[in-house]
Amino acid sequence: MRLFKLLSGVILIFSGIFCFANPGVTFLSIAFVLGCTMLISGGSGVLAYIWIRRKNDINDLLLAEGVMNLILGSLVVSNQLQADAAIPVFFGLWVIYSGVMSAVEGLPDKTREKPFLRWLVVLGSVSVMIGLYAFFNTVFFHYSTVKLVGILFMMQGVDVLLVGANLSFHQHRRKNKKR
Repeated sequence: MRLFKLLSGVILIFSGIFCFANPGVTFLSIAFVLGCTMLISGGSGVLAYIWIRRKNDINDLLLAEGVMNLILGSLVVSNQLQADAAIPVFFGLWVIYSGVMSAVEGLPDKTREKPFLRWLVVLGSVSVMIGLYAFFNTVFFHYSTVKLVGILFMMQGVDVLLVGANLSFHQHRRKNKKR
């Protein structure tokens, strides 16, 4: 399952690069591809949660984020984002939500000594800042909608990659404790 989560992060990053490669297209012309990417990411999160939960204790935030990606991805695939003003807010909130989830997952806990999880707090904070930037895009740099969505997808992809790496860390630590 770790591989699916890591692959999902790579697909999100490539979707962001695809947006940068096609900055002149309208959002509606690439919405289906981006929505499918979100569905893949959500499906991998839910499957990873179900698979790993059988073997180990895992945080329910993985399931919450997977379900959220499935819901938001289905909205994008069904072409519900037609107003250009709503697109940066929609995806900005998506990245903010995921950033908060990552930061909460990586918060220091005295019972578990995992310095690796500190990166989740840093990455979650950066995700929140980039998500907030989507609200102020027109004030600062005024990127095109597709370019801004590309930035948000790449940030989300990095977040998913780190969560995938964290999944292997959870399994590895628990197996060592059982021995």
